[in-house]
Amino acid sequence: MADSDWKRLQKLNGGDAIWYSDPQLDVKDEIWLYSEGGELRVSSAGKLYKRDPKVEKFSVPVTARHVLYRGGWRLYVDISVRGDKAMVRRGTLNGHHNVALVDASEVEELLARYRKLGFRDGNAWNPNSKKVLERQYIKAGKKYWSMHVDGNHTIEDRKEKAHESWEAAVAYAEKRVRAKEKDGFVQYNQELWNAKHPNNPEPKPVKGAPKKPSHPKGTKFPKPQDAFEAVDIAVAMLKDLHERIPTGHFIAELVDAKKDKKRIASAEEHVSFFVRFHKQRLGQWLKARPLKPKKKESSWDYFLRVYGSATWILASNATEDLPGFYCGNVTGGGWSCLEIGSDVYDISGLVDATGNDELEDLEPFHGGWDINRSFAFDNRSSNAAGERAIVPFDESITDIPKKTPVSRIQPFGLWLHKRVSQMTSIAESNLNELL
Repeated sequence: MADSDWKRLQKLNGGDAIWYSDPQLDVKDEIWLYSEGGELRVSSAGKLYKRDPKVEKFSVPVTARHVLYRGGWRLYVDISVRGDKAMVRRGTLNGHHNVALVDASEVEELLARYRKLGFRDGNAWNPNSKKVLERQYIKAGKKYWSMHVDGNHTIEDRKEKAHESWEAAVAYAEKRVRAKEKDGFVQYNQELWNAKHPNNPEPKPVKGAPKKPSHPKGTKFPKPQDAFEAVDIAVAMLKDLHERIPTGHFIAELVDAKKDKKRIASAEEHVSFFVRFHKQRLGQWLKARPLKPKKKESSWDYFLRVYGSATWILASNATEDLPGFYCGNVTGGGWSCLEIGSDVYDISGLVDATGNDELEDLEPFHGGWDINRSFAFDNRSSNAAGERAIVPFDESITDIPKKTPVSRIQPFGLWLHKRVSQMTSIAESNLNELL
């Protein structure tokens, strides 16, 4: 972010010192920024909302709730109507939030405003049939309590209780929330969980709300004839999904660091750090085109020569049923299910740590090495075409895996094509849920 932008944020923050981190949201006249010390503040329609402990403890009974989500459910606006007032909680799921008190008469206008800004309506206790919202509370800084509704069950401090219906479960949850608020508990966080029970209702379309965006159908790709074509088709499949669904995910090699900050922010909140961390990868595919393989070139060497790397970043809530991990094993590096490059891991450190020189024969080429979601080439096993055996890799290993017979070696290009085919199908389904 340029210096002039930091000055703009400080001005929006009423002149108070800011935390030099990208805003959680920065669209039109709605900016969710961090003040010094990490407090989330909201500048909305020209008005700045700061933290007010008294507002957070406002506990008049709830008569209605409204919850909207944006950016892969990462951002939320949670409005609880309480008598002639309404508590407006804006923030990041399982993260920072800001609480403000407004007149109840302003609620409809607020809902309309956030719908125009791309927020989508969810139910008060679940955004859709597949996800449920857990509300977490605290008392005196040390006593914790939580509640969520899943189908016709309530889960209170991880203890399930069955009810006659979803409506009955919600009524019970609200009754328990009210009792806890009377006892001095205040809500401090909320996060989503995968639903375990059926009958979680889908939100009903709200009259006048913008329609859910659609995207063109995907391209039908041919079956690759060899490992080199498999690399090209896998890349084309990633490009196709990147272009058709322009939010909630992106291919780092297809974004421009200056022009595509909003696209990056739709899946990764630490934009400035991400751009610095992946500087060498950004935009590598913008001019890349399939080429003719060189003589005696393996499909891995072809991939490196033509494309260099592959870094697919998704919003954390778009990775259901996908093997997600932090690129580079660092927060801000992006949540990914596919990170391929020649520089993802230096095996020498593991060799030194274990004292096992045999591990030098492993060449990791895929991220996720810290949580058993990585892959490596085994240099002990290669065929006449220069293709090497691909084995799972994890940093916790101390012994080299069993050697793969040459007859069972799968070329890198075919491995990549199969993996991308499976994951793009799952990711597209997930992303459609988030639009």
